[in-house]
Amino acid sequence: MKTITISTENSETYSSISNFFIDYYMTDANGEFVKVYLYLVRLLSNNTSITVAEIADHFNLTENDICRAIKYWIGQNVLKLNYDGKGNLSGIVLLPLYPAQNEPKLSSDAVSILRTTAVNAEIGNTPIERAQPEISNTVGIITPVKHKLSKAAIDAKQSDDDWSDIVYQVETLFGKQISASDTESLMYIYDDLKFNVELFEYLIEYCTTMNKKNCRYMEAVAIAWYKDGIKTRQQAKEQSVITHGITKIVFKALGIRRAYPTNIEVAYINTWSKDFGFSSQLIEHACNRAIEARPSSANFAYINGILENWHKNGVKTIDDINKLDAEFITRNSRKKAGTSAAVNFNNFKQTRLDNELTEMEDLFLKEVNQ
Repeated sequence: MKTITISTENSETYSSISNFFIDYYMTDANGEFVKVYLYLVRLLSNNTSITVAEIADHFNLTENDICRAIKYWIGQNVLKLNYDGKGNLSGIVLLPLYPAQNEPKLSSDAVSILRTTAVNAEIGNTPIERAQPEISNTVGIITPVKHKLSKAAIDAKQSDDDWSDIVYQVETLFGKQISASDTESLMYIYDDLKFNVELFEYLIEYCTTMNKKNCRYMEAVAIAWYKDGIKTRQQAKEQSVITHGITKIVFKALGIRRAYPTNIEVAYINTWSKDFGFSSQLIEHACNRAIEARPSSANFAYINGILENWHKNGVKTIDDINKLDAEFITRNSRKKAGTSAAVNFNNFKQTRLDNELTEMEDLFLKEVNQ
């Protein structure tokens, strides 16, 4: 097939997009979120000031949709907010991006905050000093460094029958011949992450089922499984069933249109299902509580606050929740006149990061648009 060239006939201008964004960040993001980021890059190249309302009008979306997209990219360490000396929102900063294997976000994003930050929570009008869920599986295990492979190392692999079977399955199910970059990803999973053939086969099937026929995506999933201590096909299958069932429930409640959760979201889901031992029914009930309390700003951290309170109060069933509610109402009614009004059962103070993300919507809608 002959090569083709790309050109233009007029004086149109073009925005520069980081290849790291295309290779690592864009693949798992909601399409609307990607469009918003690209538009912010366009505005940056033109040094243009704009309001959230104008961005929303450009895409025929709501202002909350735009804020939700910006919150997502802040969580991915792609954007950050700037404030003036009075604490008012003054701008958005596009941060430098990094390849996935460097994993720069693990030391600075909400994962580290989840592990180390003690925060005050007020649930049922009872202040609780609590630490966010421990994510030892997700963060504590350090993944092996991925090295550039020599042609000799790749050629030597051809005599390995198990390796040949893996390559054959990838090319068959993905419907394409693997590239040199694909080979490096597959060898990293096989040699460095030590995936046996059975686990590797399930990984290939899993990514195919997710319609993610991409070796870089498969490598990212493999790293997540490695950090979770998954070593067998059965362990991977069990985690996939649990994670996807709960993910669908939470994503539907929060209006998130993604197929696969982020590492932080997986950490939350594992905490709720494994550490707290909650069923999908109780997690769904917590989602409904969160949406009732904060229709436009409920998130994983808020749901976690509800579930953590239930866990500390020994909740196992819906009846236990009803009893806890009744106790809260009784305790609330006994307050003496003149005391401060009780906070709503579901309200709680969140981490500094979560507060910043939640307050962003108000700042955008009230400050910037003015």
